[in-house]
Amino acid sequence: MNIKIILASLCFILMSLSSVQAATFTLLTEELPPYAMKVGGKPAGATVEIVSKLFERTGLDYNLRIVPWKRAYVTTLEEKNTCIFPVQRSQEREVKFHWVSPIVITQTGFYTRNDFDKNLSTLNDVEGLKIGSYKGSAAAEYLNSQGYKTSLITRDAPNIQKLKAGRIDVWAADTLTAVHMMKERGIKDVKESLVYFTTLRALACNLSTSSDTIDKLTVELKKMYTDGSVETIMKKYQ
Repeated sequence: MNIKIILASLCFILMSLSSVQAATFTLLTEELPPYAMKVGGKPAGATVEIVSKLFERTGLDYNLRIVPWKRAYVTTLEEKNTCIFPVQRSQEREVKFHWVSPIVITQTGFYTRNDFDKNLSTLNDVEGLKIGSYKGSAAAEYLNSQGYKTSLITRDAPNIQKLKAGRIDVWAADTLTAVHMMKERGIKDVKESLVYFTTLRALACNLSTSSDTIDKLTVELKKMYTDGSVETIMKKYQ
């Protein structure tokens, strides 16, 4: 009888372990070239490559999708085995997720028209100017936390035309994204006027994610920095 109980217990444990191993993570990101974009209908981009390689190296199954930022954020808060990237860590967000960081280190700058006649040398120089950004951006969140008002839209790309048309005075944007968008559109009358902010962007996972999984991802991410994998991927998009 005891042997039967032991065998039954072992079967239960094995089934439980099998269930854990079979868990598939849903990885969500927003469309923000060159970090995340669709190429041939499939997700591509710098952070898409980094996170995909990270999960492959840790042996974790995943599905990766590009969706609007708000949907990605809310879904990650509510659904287990779900993560969002790349996310700026903040005091408000810290307790809402488990974190694997940094997925990427980014810089944010102010962009102006070539005929803009004001010199921007510090953050204080944009006081009183109309600043354009987009909802969910690290640039907007940082500026708002410092007391600056921003004009926000749902996507970043239209800010280039708003700037050219004079509907905003400066465009606050990730430097890699700004260069990519301007090259893609052949924009030559917009310039970088000031880089004012560097931030670490992370992978944020639903709180039900086990600490073992987060630790495993964190250790492997450090290895990817050490062996040059992250640098190799980023060079393709710079």
